[in-house]
Amino acid sequence: MSDTSPVHGLPYIRPAQAQKHVTHNEALDILDAAVQLTVETRTKSSPPSSVRAGARYIVAGGGSGDWAGKGGRIAVWSGSAWRFVTPQRGWVAHLLDEGGFVRFDDPGWFGISVPVNAEILQNISGIGINTESDAVNRVSVASDATLLSHDGNDHRVKINKAGAGDTASLLFQSGWAGHAEIGLNGDTDFTLRVSSDGASFADAMRVGAADGVVGFPNGLHLGAQKLEHYEQGVWTPRLTFSGDDSGISYSNQEGVYVRVGAMVMLQCSIDLVSRGSATGAAMIEDLPFEPSPLYYPGQVLFIRGGANLNAPTCRTFSGPVIRLLNSSDSGTTNLTHDNITDSAKIRVTLMHLA
Repeated sequence: MSDTSPVHGLPYIRPAQAQKHVTHNEALDILDAAVQLTVETRTKSSPPSSVRAGARYIVAGGGSGDWAGKGGRIAVWSGSAWRFVTPQRGWVAHLLDEGGFVRFDDPGWFGISVPVNAEILQNISGIGINTESDAVNRVSVASDATLLSHDGNDHRVKINKAGAGDTASLLFQSGWAGHAEIGLNGDTDFTLRVSSDGASFADAMRVGAADGVVGFPNGLHLGAQKLEHYEQGVWTPRLTFSGDDSGISYSNQEGVYVRVGAMVMLQCSIDLVSRGSATGAAMIEDLPFEPSPLYYPGQVLFIRGGANLNAPTCRTFSGPVIRLLNSSDSGTTNLTHDNITDSAKIRVTLMHLA
């Protein structure tokens, strides 16, 4: 019969053995070292200068000093001397310094992953990967890159906010200060905004949720040119005589415009029922943008009505005003109330800078 147990090598007490307590205590020491195996570290190859009784280490390399030739074994400090336990295949040790586990498989110790029950990962307060999570950043990752891949065909990342007035966005930071943000910021329009100081942001692009129209609130550079403004709309032209529109009535009164940058292209249609009682120079007022500088020529067409007309034309005037003119070989004069009849139908086309 062997003098030791077959698994842990525990010494047996022999029949009629003297000082049985020595053998018994030796077996307890081996059990104390091997059971619930937890080691301080696996990185030391020589004994530490300060150590507590019962501290266990996996000897690194070949060992040196009192650990010479004990590489891979478990070193246990008894309080007065080192005891060494030879591990067997399949032994698992918990590393206090690394927080992980290693498994012995001759000739050495190897890191292992411990299967985790999926239920343990439900409703946890946070996850930190290579860093720590906190109450705001419940999932925190410190890494050179983050990969989110498909499991099948598609893959979609969802960012959901509670209400339209809240924020759902991606914030790009430098030195923990935000400098660019894309997403839904305070409404349901999609925006791209930027900041130089991480505090004050300017919208660079906005896509309307209702119509899908893309806008550039602060302009758009196309090569060396900057497109600062684009707009199209309608306006209501108003005929006056030296600024007075007393008694004027219309059957049609329409205007449209397109603005690209500083350039404004506009048209209007005026169909009169009565030209009223006002007198003086004929003008069309209430342009959508005020011309700058003052004078830009345009075209005038009388579809019907008009008296003593030669070659009617027009030009912008002071303020958001178009002055109607009568051209001839001798020069240009103002059209007045005498040139416009009750049933006149006037069409104007003009381009100017705003």
